[in-house]
Amino acid sequence: MANLSDKVEILDADKYEKDNTLLTVVFHQEDHTIGNALKHIICGMQGVDFCGYSVPHPLEDKVLIRIQTKPGVAAAEILLTALDNLNKIFETVETKFEAAYDKYKQGQE
Repeated sequence: MANLSDKVEILDADKYEKDNTLLTVVFHQEDHTIGNALKHIICGMQGVDFCGYSVPHPLEDKVLIRIQTKPGVAAAEILLTALDNLNKIFETVETKFEAAYDKYKQGQE
């Protein structure tokens, strides 16, 4: 597995230190799948003014996520919470799929 610092890049980190309500993060080796899922989760969170994502070019293997929050809400904390929530969703889908597949296999025997 790649090192986390090779996968995630914070753009304009010096600006984030001055204003923690604005954050742009690049996820390397990712695409619309993670971008759209994170955007969907973040847009529904308290304290978020804006969240969007883009894939700079179809041949580039990266996605940019832009988060803007209300004053007093750290954009990085929003992103970390969203990633945790997305991981829980993936775990739930995996568990339900495995249960359904096991039930299917038992019916085939």
